[in-house]
Amino acid sequence: MPLSQTPARIRYLDGIRFKRVVQAAATRLIERHDHLNAINVFPVPDGDTGSNMAGTMRSIVSSTGDAIEQSIGRMSKVVAESALMGARGNSGVILAQFLCGFSEGVKGLSRISPQDFAKAASLAATRARESIANPKEGTILSVIHDWAAHLHDNRHSYDDFHQLLRDSIERARTSLAETREKLASLRAADVVDAGGQGFVYLLEGILEFTERGTITARKEGDDAEDTEAGLAQERVSVEELTYGYCTECLLSGDDIDRETLRVRLEPMGDSLVVAGTASLVRVHIHTDEPDTVFGIAAEYGEVRHRKVEDMLRQHRDLLGLTTQPVGIVTDSTCDLPRDLLDEYGIATVPLRLFLDDEEYADKVDITAEEFNRRLPTSRSARTSQPAPADFATAYRGQLARHRDIVSLHVMAMYSGTCQSATAVGRTFDGHVHVLDTRTLSCGLGLVVLEAARRAREGMAADEILRLAQQDADNLRVFVSMDTLDFAVRGGRMSRGTGMVAKLLNIKPVVEFAVRNEGKVDVVAKAIGVRRSEARLIDLLRRDAEGMTNLRFAIAHVGAPQTALRYAEVLKTTFGVAPDYIMPASAVLGTHSGPGACAVAMLGDRPSTEDANTTTGGATDITPDATESPSAQHSATA
Repeated sequence: MPLSQTPARIRYLDGIRFKRVVQAAATRLIERHDHLNAINVFPVPDGDTGSNMAGTMRSIVSSTGDAIEQSIGRMSKVVAESALMGARGNSGVILAQFLCGFSEGVKGLSRISPQDFAKAASLAATRARESIANPKEGTILSVIHDWAAHLHDNRHSYDDFHQLLRDSIERARTSLAETREKLASLRAADVVDAGGQGFVYLLEGILEFTERGTITARKEGDDAEDTEAGLAQERVSVEELTYGYCTECLLSGDDIDRETLRVRLEPMGDSLVVAGTASLVRVHIHTDEPDTVFGIAAEYGEVRHRKVEDMLRQHRDLLGLTTQPVGIVTDSTCDLPRDLLDEYGIATVPLRLFLDDEEYADKVDITAEEFNRRLPTSRSARTSQPAPADFATAYRGQLARHRDIVSLHVMAMYSGTCQSATAVGRTFDGHVHVLDTRTLSCGLGLVVLEAARRAREGMAADEILRLAQQDADNLRVFVSMDTLDFAVRGGRMSRGTGMVAKLLNIKPVVEFAVRNEGKVDVVAKAIGVRRSEARLIDLLRRDAEGMTNLRFAIAHVGAPQTALRYAEVLKTTFGVAPDYIMPASAVLGTHSGPGACAVAMLGDRPSTEDANTTTGGATDITPDATESPSAQHSATA
């Protein structure tokens, strides 16, 4: 519809019309999100506000595509919940809270007038501000507040929605221009607030839709907004941040007390936003203690969609200060502590978990600790390989910062993860190099950590891949098991054999034999826990002969005391403490059961060993007729 024609008079909004204008708003913001990234300097100059707001709006568009709610009250609820589910970043969560407040303002209404809209927008602005622990002037909050206040003051003069939008958008643009002088970082970078600009883009999309009935695609160079990413951030470059990690999660439950939760979390960091409803809450905070934040949130409901990002690394990557040519990708069966994953910028692709038939993204929707805690009372537990889209997302993210990728994964013998990684990797023009490490858990963790250290040193992808293969060859991973119930439940052992083992108190030790493609073999069995632990140490001692530069890691399935005993014996026996101890991935717990403890050992050898010198192969779990003398001592001796 040409601009010279008078726009249609829209005197009311119902559910369908509201969906259309929200989708129009999303279209405008999504097409201009790169500019928002380029001017993003507050609260952290990490250049992701546009991507975060666009992700939030994409979630709305995706979830409302098939919605046919005629009532604006019901449609606005769908929009608000979709925004909460997909909200990302500071501005994205604030925007989600604004939409929740708007939904509250139109609850129970089938259609609204311009005056109703102004009233609901005023409530939405108030709710958005209430969600922030320490609101700052000169941000998206200021633009929303000034726009909503203008609507409220002039509500009786609006006859239709086009008139309302055309009048109020000028106040929003003025407020946006004022942000440049309200915050020191914006003034230094000579930009307006990225979140505020994103909100204005939303309004512009709605206005153009009411005028034209469509959204005109923006051409490159329009509005002088093709700012090169990184230029604004260079003007406010930082060497350190008060808090290091952008931490987010989604919380679901009944009657969630958002105010109390906000007060509990406030001492943990800054940029705190607690947004949502009584049953669905999105938390965003900059903190140095992500796990503590998740722990507090878990007291109020079920925690899902965890996200932790190293903001200083993002900032340095954006400015091109990171010269590392190779990025590292692994999967969630890799047990490495969060601080090491963040320190080396390792991307982790989550496997899918099914606990009592409820699906989770491993270490995203559910932590290893929570999974292991719920495992003993579960009716069923199984795992599935990651979605191809998750690999594509991880690869795109790494290739935005690095020239090549080395992707290291759980053994292909028991999982399709490596095959999926290879298939997706082929679409990236030879920049993704995939390796089946033939191991998992803390064994995979040691191989990945060595690869990440070599990548940090600037080593090329083919050399990192070759050395990772060598590391895998030299790796040993043994697991002591406290129960065989899960081996029986998973079909890897007959029920009769499992009953005999339980009656005789047999505790097996299994190996993930990298020399046999990662095949799980029972390599020792003993009566009682302590003898089983002693046998595991004996196996490590035997395989350590001829090795130098020994490194260890331990992962456990709800057995921290067992892990500590192993750590003490490793220090006594080999003079080396484990690099880390952590809860095991859900994959290990699913197959080994509660009480299992994995010990991984990696060392260097002067020459390649005969591939036939393998331990294990035996699957009989009957106890040995004669225990070796060394098996008689306790692992705590």
